[in-house]
Amino acid sequence: MKKVACVGDSITWGFTILNPGKHGYPAVLQHLLGGGFEVRNFGYNDAAARFDAETPYVRKRVYRESLEWEPDIVILMLGTNDTKPWNWDPEVFRRDYARIVESYLALPSHPKVVLVAPIRIFRVIRVPLIALNPDVLEEGVRPAIHEIAEQKGLQLIDLYGLFDSARYCRDGIHPQRHGARMLAEAIFKDFREIK
Repeated sequence: MKKVACVGDSITWGFTILNPGKHGYPAVLQHLLGGGFEVRNFGYNDAAARFDAETPYVRKRVYRESLEWEPDIVILMLGTNDTKPWNWDPEVFRRDYARIVESYLALPSHPKVVLVAPIRIFRVIRVPLIALNPDVLEEGVRPAIHEIAEQKGLQLIDLYGLFDSARYCRDGIHPQRHGARMLAEAIFKDFREIK
């Protein structure tokens, strides 16, 4: 059985989804992949890639647990919370994101690490949600993740264009149940290459 670690922030964790253990994207991905895989959710709300961010992923227990589990496949989707003004620095983001990638590549299980460029951030009227910056995501985070994937020869899944509006993520950031299913299905399509 192949072990799949879904690493990320609140989008991975399933924030805004009632019963994310059943309807979050990692749970849906488990259903799509079937019995030959064990998918675990290592998402953490508000997590960022930067080691000195407001909520650094590497300082959370789920990060250590994801490493200790020694997965065969890692699906890494971080970067959305790095777009906050107090978290964003392009060079530091590249450096620390790459260090996270390297920490998984160095595991004894030699996992395949798949980098996911996150979904869009939508500006929703009357919801000034936590200072996330869609322009930084498009012009800073996505190019950096593309660059790291190319440098390290890793598979990249770019989900930026998955949603064309906030219809599936009413707060502008977090997919609801149907959006999470779309997210899982988009990742599942690329699993033919990952397997």
